Amino acid sequence: MTFRKTRSLVLLFAAFAFALAACGGTLTASADDGPEDHVEAEADHVETEADHVETEAEAHDEGEANHDETDADHDDAEADHDETDADHDDAEADGGHAHESSFGSPADASDADRVIEVDANDDFSFGPAEIVVSAGETITFVVTNTGNLPHDFTLGDQHAQDEHAAEMAEMMAGGDMAHDDPNAVVVEPGETKELTWHFSETGTFIIGCHQPGHYAAGMVGSVDVEA
Repeated sequence: MTFRKTRSLVLLFAAFAFALAACGGTLTASADDGPEDHVEAEADHVETEADHVETEAEAHDEGEANHDETDADHDDAEADHDETDADHDDAEADGGHAHESSFGSPADASDADRVIEVDANDDFSFGPAEIVVSAGETITFVVTNTGNLPHDFTLGDQHAQDEHAAEMAEMMAGGDMAHDDPNAVVVEPGETKELTWHFSETGTFIIGCHQPGHYAAGMVGSVDVEA
């Protein structure tokens, strides 16, 4: 083989070796860079997923908090409603009046110290018209309507009388039937009813009839509570 041909083969082999080395370096660089880039991409993906989960957790917690707050408001509303119903039931049970008053309180007939009979008649008077009791006594009034007109027996101070008169006028204007209260009874002709009252304070109190025109006609009596 001549020198020229040998030299050409050497140069060709060198060029092939250089190309092979270049390809190998490129492949090595690709192999070295590929996993690192993949890991970094995976890390970014995991971080994104974590942010997504955290956002969902915060939204869920906020939703639960709002739900709990709504439930608490609902419970408060229910409690207020129950309290209102209880107050309403107490008012109905008392006939719209409080148990306690400045002139005493209603009591059971079994606790009465004595019984006083009272007649309500059509000459617009009570018999007896004046009654005397002692502070601390519990009295059962047995009220009988001896007339032919309906009457009522209302016990109380002037404020209680005015209040009952207004209540009676309102009921009759609305076509409602008169009803008994803790301090008042309505007696139809020939009917007898009882009212038991504990007198806690001294003073002079009123018994009155608030059927239309009766109080103005003088159907009024008194209860003197002595020490």
